[in-house]
Amino acid sequence: MLKKLNRVIAPAFYILLIVFLVLYLRHVDFGKLAHVHIAWGYLVLSVFVALGARYLGSFTWFTILRSLGARELHIHKAMVAVYAKAWLGRYIPGTAPWILGKIYFASKHGVSKQKLAVSALLEGGLQITTLLVFSLLLLMFDKRLDVLGGGFKILMMLVALAGIVILLPPVYNRIVGKAYRLLRRKALDAENKASAETITRGAALYLVDAAVSGFSLFFIAKGVDPGLAWHNIVFVIGAASLATVVSMLAIFAPGGLGVREGIQLVLFSLIMPKELAVMVTVLMRLWSVCVDLLFFALTRPWAR
Repeated sequence: MLKKLNRVIAPAFYILLIVFLVLYLRHVDFGKLAHVHIAWGYLVLSVFVALGARYLGSFTWFTILRSLGARELHIHKAMVAVYAKAWLGRYIPGTAPWILGKIYFASKHGVSKQKLAVSALLEGGLQITTLLVFSLLLLMFDKRLDVLGGGFKILMMLVALAGIVILLPPVYNRIVGKAYRLLRRKALDAENKASAETITRGAALYLVDAAVSGFSLFFIAKGVDPGLAWHNIVFVIGAASLATVVSMLAIFAPGGLGVREGIQLVLFSLIMPKELAVMVTVLMRLWSVCVDLLFFALTRPWAR
């Protein structure tokens, strides 16, 4: 029965991925891109920077796994390919496909499923909390953020505070330990518990990743609006991080569809003409899919 199930999981993952990618791209209004005069140099630069962020994400994954006891794990090409493949699972509604994809495909390379499950939970908490704190630090005293309403800022601060408390090693290990005991009816191994060093190192890497990803999105905005002043780079990085984390919290939307774009449109309209902000938002959606597929294609020959 398990062998039959294993034969079905991988094809089902790809079928669902194709279906929801098509549905995702149906929301792209290509007509709005017809009259855009793009500065291609900035767009090409954004692709290289974004690919760097994807590879940094895989390195962060390895680092967390090794910190949780998977010291035999090395950064090799096949595992980068696993990360790239699972990364596409973000376009399937819910967070489960992205997490379960990493667990399933990485376990085929001999990585402990227990470590993979614990690391996935830690990654999610670290990424959400780090992105939220980072964006709030960049935009907290920027009055332009008031366009989202004072209640929104307070809500995000409360979520960030809750994330910080949950990620305190004693609190996090207690929550994960109880959940593991409830699901598996046995205690979580001590080596799979997160230390302060593990959480600090992971948060630092996600902080760098957020900055790199923000730079790539600024170059897209600059490509559509070459007149965009360089002093807006901090605002764009903060807006991009904020839109990403809110879309992650909206687990009902595949790839954060609609949520991320809504926040980006509102915030980018403050630094460029609204027509260009709409074009940037549409282009970013299409561009992110293309970069994710390119990342997958570059790692695909290594998967074997």
